[in-house]
Order: sequence, then structure tokens, then C-alpha cells
Amino acid sequence: MTLQVFVDSIDEGVATLLLADGSLPALTLPSSALPPGTREGDWIELSSRAIPPPEGARDLEARRRRLSRDDDGGDIEL
Repeated sequence: MTLQVFVDSIDEGVATLLLADGSLPALTLPSSALPPGTREGDWIELSSRAIPPPEGARDLEARRRRLSRDDDGGDIEL
């Protein structure tokens, strides 16, 4: 899948992107994920595809299961 997006802003390492078809609200991602030299006002293409889990992802999945096991879904207390 390839999406055409407009680089609306880049601020403090965060890029705000708008989809060309206007189908979603703005997307944000680290500006380091943009192609080198990308600036505000540029159009870029973003591509995605499904991949096998990267090395170490199983540890992440186990941690997520462990954390959700202890979460009752209630409010956070500080």
C-alpha cells in the first residue's frame, strides 16, 4: 500500500502529515522516519507492507501480555 501525504509541519522531531484524500485526521510520526531533506510543504509517498516479527519482538509481546494481565481497565492513580 502506498499513500500520498502532505508534510504539514515538522516541529521538535515530530512530523504532522495530511493524507491526500483527506480520509483521516492528521498523522504524526518521528521526523526521522521521513526521507532525508523533507521539509514542511513537501509531498511524499509512504509505503507499508506486512512483515514477520523483527528480532526481539517476542519479548515485547510477552511484556504487553504481562502488563495487560495486571490492568483492570480502571482509571490511573497518580
